[in-house]
Amino acid sequence: MDADKEQQLEEIEAIEAIYPENVTEKTSNSSIIHMTVPQHEYMSLQISLPPTYPSKVSPNVLEVGLDKNCGKDISLYDVKYLRTLFQEVMDSVFYKDSVCIFDFLTELDGILYEEESENPTDLEPANMEQLVPSDPFEGWVASDPITDRGSTFMAFATHVTSEEDAFAKLDLIKTDKKMSKASHIMSAWRIKSDEDGSNVVFRDCDDDGETAAGSRMLHLITIMDVWNCMVIVARWFGGAHIGPDRFKHINSTAREAVLKAGFETKK
Repeated sequence: MDADKEQQLEEIEAIEAIYPENVTEKTSNSSIIHMTVPQHEYMSLQISLPPTYPSKVSPNVLEVGLDKNCGKDISLYDVKYLRTLFQEVMDSVFYKDSVCIFDFLTELDGILYEEESENPTDLEPANMEQLVPSDPFEGWVASDPITDRGSTFMAFATHVTSEEDAFAKLDLIKTDKKMSKASHIMSAWRIKSDEDGSNVVFRDCDDDGETAAGSRMLHLITIMDVWNCMVIVARWFGGAHIGPDRFKHINSTAREAVLKAGFETKK
């Protein structure tokens, strides 16, 4: 038995032991895991383990299913988008030669976290644009805003040279009157500093209350391979929950802002 297969079987045994109520089909002799998502059992997964996992590639999310009789508002979930999002999460937690299913399931708990009932803005959804900054801030490039079911998302990207620079620019932009009314101002940055020839790398993110959003943004600028870049996404919450679709809008606006800012990207 090769090393990859041996690690796969050990991981499957561990998953079955940790989540005995979630594994829906015994998988010890298979390369496909069938299970429900821990803490979110209304959702089912099929995960394929490629022959070269974990030495070279990550597992594949083959299918995402929803229990229509779970009592939840299924309209909040776009199954096709969920599979794409879950694969992105899987890829982001995978490191060569390390199994990652447990880390994947842990990260999913944040992704599927149900938005808390926040105090919505005092403006009606039709007037949400009154909250959005109409002009880019000095040194920042803005995306177009996206409004969905009353919430508005808008991203801003800028060049940063150090962690101190990133924190200072973030603190400054938060002082803007319209930005201060945002429910969340999520952020992520990647910095490569060559002071004294040390080539120090800094990367960090902040959810600002929007669970798992910062890590999604950091993964985005990582796969885009941009450096000395900081991107923030502001969300003005209008009172209606939109489920995991919020990550679609966070990702879309952040990517647009980075591209508009002229950063050289991998893709």
